[in-house]
Amino acid sequence: MRVVWLLLGLLWMCAAGAQGYKTGAAPAWVVPLAAEPATPSTWQPQRGSVAYLLRDMQTRVDQRGKVTYVHVASKALDGGGVEKVANLSINFDPTYQSLTLHAINLIRAGKVISKLPGAKVQLLQRETELDYLVYDGSKTASVLLDDVRIGDIVEYAFSLDGSNPVFQGKVTSRVDMSWSVPVDRSFARLLIPASRTLRLVTHNSKLQPVVSEAGGYRDYRWDAQNIAATKVDKGAPEWFNPYAAVQWTEFDDWASVVQWSLPLYQTPRVPGPALRDEIARIGREYRSAAGRAAAVLQLVQRDVRYLGIEVGPGSHAPTAPDKVYQRRFGDCKDKTLLTVTMLRALDIDAAPALVNTEITRDVANWAPTPLAFNHVLVRARIAGQVYWLDPTRSMQLGELAHLYQPDYGYALVVEPGSTALSRMTPATGSLKTIRAVFDSSAGVDQPVNYTIHTTVQGERADNLRRQLRYNRSEMATQYQNFYARRYEGIHASGGLEIKDDEALNELTTLESYRIPRFWVRDDKHRRSQAQVESSEIEEPLKAPEAISRNAPLRQEYPREIIEVTEVRLPYAWNIKTSDTTVRDPAFEFSYKITRGADSKSVLITAHYKALRDAIEPGDMGNYAAHLKQARDAVGYNLYSSPDAGAASEQPETAQPVRGGWLAPVVAVLLLVALAMLAQRMQQAPAAHAEVNRRLLLAAVVGGGLGVGCWMAPGLVKVMPELTMVLLALLGRYLLRTVPTVPATHVAYPLALRLYGARDHRLPKALHFFQREMLPLLGWCAIGAVLAKLVSLTA
Repeated sequence: MRVVWLLLGLLWMCAAGAQGYKTGAAPAWVVPLAAEPATPSTWQPQRGSVAYLLRDMQTRVDQRGKVTYVHVASKALDGGGVEKVANLSINFDPTYQSLTLHAINLIRAGKVISKLPGAKVQLLQRETELDYLVYDGSKTASVLLDDVRIGDIVEYAFSLDGSNPVFQGKVTSRVDMSWSVPVDRSFARLLIPASRTLRLVTHNSKLQPVVSEAGGYRDYRWDAQNIAATKVDKGAPEWFNPYAAVQWTEFDDWASVVQWSLPLYQTPRVPGPALRDEIARIGREYRSAAGRAAAVLQLVQRDVRYLGIEVGPGSHAPTAPDKVYQRRFGDCKDKTLLTVTMLRALDIDAAPALVNTEITRDVANWAPTPLAFNHVLVRARIAGQVYWLDPTRSMQLGELAHLYQPDYGYALVVEPGSTALSRMTPATGSLKTIRAVFDSSAGVDQPVNYTIHTTVQGERADNLRRQLRYNRSEMATQYQNFYARRYEGIHASGGLEIKDDEALNELTTLESYRIPRFWVRDDKHRRSQAQVESSEIEEPLKAPEAISRNAPLRQEYPREIIEVTEVRLPYAWNIKTSDTTVRDPAFEFSYKITRGADSKSVLITAHYKALRDAIEPGDMGNYAAHLKQARDAVGYNLYSSPDAGAASEQPETAQPVRGGWLAPVVAVLLLVALAMLAQRMQQAPAAHAEVNRRLLLAAVVGGGLGVGCWMAPGLVKVMPELTMVLLALLGRYLLRTVPTVPATHVAYPLALRLYGARDHRLPKALHFFQREMLPLLGWCAIGAVLAKLVSLTA
């Protein structure tokens, strides 16, 4: 209830103290610009609802403060555009700004219709950040115009008088000069006393200001026309900002920003009684500095809920630590100063650190300004080790060395002597390990037990721990549905088991399933087959949507996955091993397949590690090719032998048997070749008829024997003796045929090489082989066949 009354009080103060708005003429120092160009423009609006004609912002700085004049003109191109241009919204902070409306005009066919006198202006207390528990007290002046038609131009102008006192009169601002839509003209102006030192920076543009001096003021003007749309491909990292902008600041360097911040984050010399007691308790219970730091962080994360009251100076100035601890709520500034106060009281080196959670490392491209930051956390230094601690996160368990450390690229540490941005180190604890086991030892015709052990660290452990706390049953169902897409009929065989090692900040889940149809029968090849997939390693290997890009592609970093999959088999298996490695500047990948010591298991080890947070457009081609190479290596198929029984002790194979569609094709080609050879032999001279008949018979027998052995290699293994008989008979038949070859036959040169003489006498060695060895081999083979037949019938 106390928070409710506080919010109501703030609302009442803002409503009572604000002047609302007023109407009046534009200030005399403003440079007037026309809503439409005086001369025809080559600029063409995009195909859309609105043509943006003018974006005009002029700022004047004097001893009293600053006034910012804004002038906008847009044209409705269709019905959707009418809805957009007819609804005007002007945001301002009534605690230090006053709003003056200068003009609201409707331009139709060159005629200007003033809408300001009868406009209904509503002041709305719109807290756009309230969903994030941030109350900033801002208001919105909303105007809904009537009688706006397609083709009308809506033009409006207003001024905001006042500056946030937290900046102590220093001027700093950033003005965009290009957008994701085309704009006909963009004009920015700064009028500032010539005696004041200013630093200017132009981002993503060669546009330079036109500078002049008059009446003791320096006048800077940036004028851009025919501004094309700046499109950014989907999936770009947050730090990638290609839009043109101009920036000015009275902060000379980052050291001056630190000097401005130091008084805001000054810790109290002596904390209040309640805070002192808590600091003393932690000092008694924890002896090491790391243990004390972790205890302080957990206390602030657990006991001080997040709620930001960022009205006026509260946008950058934190609340006193004693008050934050007493009311038990605060935003990032409040919780950080409370944490730093407690750590310093425990003799731990700690300081606030300003960061930007959105643009992260792009902060380094900004001119020095407090506006570059949207968040603050704690930098602690213990035993030479630097820790980045975020008190606004949900409570983090474990020892300090194992806590997740956010990486926002650069941080500005608020402590004496700090003069530059500090590079943050990548977050620790990015490793995710998976150990999966498919237990098929019961047989290829039996269901398979499937277990998965998953261990996560750091931020992943924090997030998973939080999800399990509130949605454990839903997560178990989601996990099962994930595997159901791969294995039909899978069902849980036990509950989701959790092992939480808080000291190491490691969380392990155990899932147990039963897959009834892991092995699928392939009747065509008379075998069973199973597909083994790695569940986690495939996700980071997905192909990018497009290779041609104009922006870097964001990649999760740091990230590392090690996935080990084991398949336990019912008997020895002929396992094909492999080892694939893919290296890319953005990632490393390996996929290794090994067999168990007894050949009754196969082990698949997959490893992925991201090496950077983004892929540049010029590297996308190689990146996509390397991803494909990695994806092609993932996955493994197991095949059983044809009609192999579950109790068979013969080794199975991980590769398909030979034959298939290729065997019939080869047989047909051989028959066609033999038919063509027979037709040619019929046209040969009569003297060649007998020789051709013998050679054709040998070709038919030899070809049939070869194709048969190739299609059914198992027959050669089972009956090698019969194969030897057929080969011996075929060899003797050929040697007896060659001497009958006439001198005019095409095979005569071969006969000469074989016999070595024109009288067709065999060499002694070959003659002995034909007359003695071939019959001997043949009779031995026949005897072996008969002996085997006797043993089979016995």
